[in-house]
Amino acid sequence: MSSAENITPAPQPPPLDFVSLCVRVPKSGSESLSKLLREAFASRRTFYLPSTIKLDGSISAFQNFRFRRTRSRNLMRQYGTPSIDAVFARIAAQATAGDLIDGGHIDFPTVRAQVQPLRMITILRHPVDRVSSEYRYARAGHLRKNIVSRLDAALNAKMAARHDFDGYLDFLLDHGETYGSIASRCIGWDGAEDLRAYFSQNVFHSGVLEESARYTRSLGEKLGLDLSFPYTNRSTKSGSVSPTASQRARIERLHARDMQLYEWQRANL
Repeated sequence: MSSAENITPAPQPPPLDFVSLCVRVPKSGSESLSKLLREAFASRRTFYLPSTIKLDGSISAFQNFRFRRTRSRNLMRQYGTPSIDAVFARIAAQATAGDLIDGGHIDFPTVRAQVQPLRMITILRHPVDRVSSEYRYARAGHLRKNIVSRLDAALNAKMAARHDFDGYLDFLLDHGETYGSIASRCIGWDGAEDLRAYFSQNVFHSGVLEESARYTRSLGEKLGLDLSFPYTNRSTKSGSVSPTASQRARIERLHARDMQLYEWQRANL
């Protein structure tokens, strides 16, 4: 018997029996996560969905128009229809176990109501770092725009460009029901349900951005692939902020549920 015949094949991961949804929490390595999953699921079909999380549109008729206009344009470009209902029907009919849904900042409950069986893949980031990055990115991006483009910009970007970091936090806290605990809203956790039970039922893979190498290695083991985390950082260091103790406390109040979520995830990697 040759030595090759004595080699025991490595066990292969079981095939997925659900459709996977990439849940991209804003400013939490979401571009990198999307790129990672597109690579990991390259042999499967990927279905596009635009953002379903409507932030600015919840407090401004103009911003609601912008949200719907952008969504319709993205759907037309991808599917030739502006109807989100038609696209959900198409995905529900065509997606099979092992496929991936990716695209914008999509919340899990919205897609779960349309596509089953479904489980999410997501990554979290400490809320304080997330808000600091959000402010820096939104402010720098808005200030680079011309005057006409600034008029048609997102509301939070306008506020970031108009105010210092404290003023920006004032705006977010004044609209806490809109901007607060965004990560929890993306994954669909209400703050009351037991997190271990919720994750067991709905999550295929999760982790934290601060442990991206560990996150990627574990995902690769589940899929039987050798993966590396693509560090895609669209933020700029211009205007960087280091939150004070007072600012950190305010962010933690705004994202109280996200703090619970992050700390639980960090302790249960």
